[in-house]
Amino acid sequence: MWFREWFRDENYSVVYDHRDEDEAEYLLDLVERVTGDDKTRRVLDLACGSGRHAISLARRGYPDVIGVDLSPTLLREAQEEATRVGVHIKFLEQDMRELKLDGPFDLVLNVFTSFGYFESDQENEKVIKAVSRLLSPNGVFVLDFFNADWVRTHLVAHDERILPDRKRLEQTRWIEGGRVEKRMLIRGNAHEKSGADAQEFLESVRLYSLEDFRKMFESAGLKLNSMAGNYTGAPFDAERSPRLIMFVSK
Repeated sequence: MWFREWFRDENYSVVYDHRDEDEAEYLLDLVERVTGDDKTRRVLDLACGSGRHAISLARRGYPDVIGVDLSPTLLREAQEEATRVGVHIKFLEQDMRELKLDGPFDLVLNVFTSFGYFESDQENEKVIKAVSRLLSPNGVFVLDFFNADWVRTHLVAHDERILPDRKRLEQTRWIEGGRVEKRMLIRGNAHEKSGADAQEFLESVRLYSLEDFRKMFESAGLKLNSMAGNYTGAPFDAERSPRLIMFVSK
């Protein structure tokens, strides 16, 4: 699968370097406004990547935060950053379809469109069912996904930019088979536009709608309580909102 190769590659963190800590703080501010700021809650950051949200939660005073991801590369970066800022977080390498954790958790986060990676709907639904098993009776599951309708109307077919490490990134996007596909070419020379030096990576995410999520939540014994359309908490609008941020409970 594409994500096994891409998330383990050192280029991933460079490509998404523009996803800064401020963005994580905006989202966590929203989470606390909607769900409360009880710092005794046990928190799971599912598909935690390099740990931006998990580390921010720990710095806010949450003593029991666990981060889970499939990428040993990103988990290593997360642990290094947690050590650097002086917070203790347990980071675990696991597949989010088959979580081997001791629950329950009072707050589960799955953010930055870390859902819909798998080829079949059944595999993707496994993630929600795994969360349902681990969620405490009064817990909240926050799923931050892109708004599929917005993606369809705002898709940028091609762009290029120079990365912080001076490599050139060329991205091509298209929609096929109910998924948004992205092909990335990373060239070692910022001025080179052709040649054999390019590394190729792919991303592929299922375009799930709000109604799709409602059905998956219901099947897993969960209910959708509220939504937001961006990280500052604007109401969700199917045509105008770039994000679909859902607050879910049992």
